Amino acid sequence: MNRCGFRNHLFAFDEGSLALHENLMPCVIVGLQNQVVVSGTHDWVTADVVAIRPGVPHGVTVGVGGAAIVYFDGVQLINDRRSFWSLPPDWRDMPRCFDGTDLDGLAHFRKRIDQSVSPPDHSVLKIVQQLYDDPFQRLTQTDLARSLGLERTQALRHFKATTGLTFRKFKIWAGIVAATHAAAAGDAIGSAAISAGFSDAAHLARTANTVFGITPTMGLSGLGQIVSLPS
Repeated sequence: MNRCGFRNHLFAFDEGSLALHENLMPCVIVGLQNQVVVSGTHDWVTADVVAIRPGVPHGVTVGVGGAAIVYFDGVQLINDRRSFWSLPPDWRDMPRCFDGTDLDGLAHFRKRIDQSVSPPDHSVLKIVQQLYDDPFQRLTQTDLARSLGLERTQALRHFKATTGLTFRKFKIWAGIVAATHAAAAGDAIGSAAISAGFSDAAHLARTANTVFGITPTMGLSGLGQIVSLPS
């Protein structure tokens, strides 16, 4: 099977809470032993598995046993008015795909919630790969336009149409995932921040609060595992 170039990320999170935040990517949370609670400004869902749309303010409560929090880069969620909703019980098997590096299994789960109808532009995916591999480089809009052979505004629109995320936000996402990997591997938070393109540890902390609902220090204390796999 051809891999499209996006990545899937699993954050194994221990018991605890995530404050109000907005995902940058589509997210599926699986309670490993107990149900999780996802709450927004007007409603909430308590379930074994919950899908969360990007850009929706929400908090999360994870019970004893923890949860697998999975982000599907590049997925454009099925057209649904709900901000978050429960998924069928068989989704509880999805985190095991990361344990066994089961890329076909992950592709199957992605397809079930992805409404994309055409294959992504490989020129855009080359840019995506650069952002993943070297977030410190922080490619500019001019770099994007030159790489795609388009006028700047057209290039930005085309990038969003392909990835589901603005160029700026995708750079932030690639950077914060890279910083989390580095810090989880033992790098100091400040060093992890700078190597991923953030100005300093405080910049990373503000971004983590916005994207994950938790500070890097607190997040690392509750992070059991982080795995990124190609889609």
